[in-house]
Amino acid sequence: MTSLAETLAKDRRLVILRLLSEVPGYSLSASMLTKAVRSMRHAVYDDTIAADLVMLEQHTLVTREEESHNGKTLVFATLTRFGLEVANGRPHPMVDQPSPKF
Repeated sequence: MTSLAETLAKDRRLVILRLLSEVPGYSLSASMLTKAVRSMRHAVYDDTIAADLVMLEQHTLVTREEESHNGKTLVFATLTRFGLEVANGRPHPMVDQPSPKF
């Protein structure tokens, strides 16, 4: 049986992939993703999103790029083709299934 924490994590990862699928260039900064995921009623911190992005990159669902600006490191995530397929319903063990579109 799946724990509530894992259920929430899988849904959060689906939200990340779907958000990336909706923006031009399929790319957002980690800080923008945190704000957007919070607006979807997930209580998350920056480090939670950072960890999700690392995991999603390990599973080839996103690519991560780090850029340094004025002494700060900014992380950007870009959706891969495989990530887009998962966002649209392809099964993946670390990401929740989207609801059917009617």
